[in-house]
Amino acid sequence: MIKQVILDMENQYLQVKTQVAVSIADQHMLEKKWKENEDTGNDWMRKAERAVDKSEDDLARGALDRYQAALRLAAKAFASRWTIRERKWRR
Repeated sequence: MIKQVILDMENQYLQVKTQVAVSIADQHMLEKKWKENEDTGNDWMRKAERAVDKSEDDLARGALDRYQAALRLAAKAFASRWTIRERKWRR
């Protein structure tokens, strides 16, 4: 009976270890995606600044719109993945 309890505990330990590894990998993926979206947004901000320097207001507005869209996309993707992670952790 004690051997079975030990085997069950070892099995649970391996399951937890696997779940932690998956969570860490998921976190790294989230951080990478966030950085990619942030870089895209910063790229659009630089384009908007260049357009302002050249007095091309329409281009600047368009670039700012894309900048804001990139930030919203990043926040939305991050929030949805974070919610999924929290649900998994609570199980």
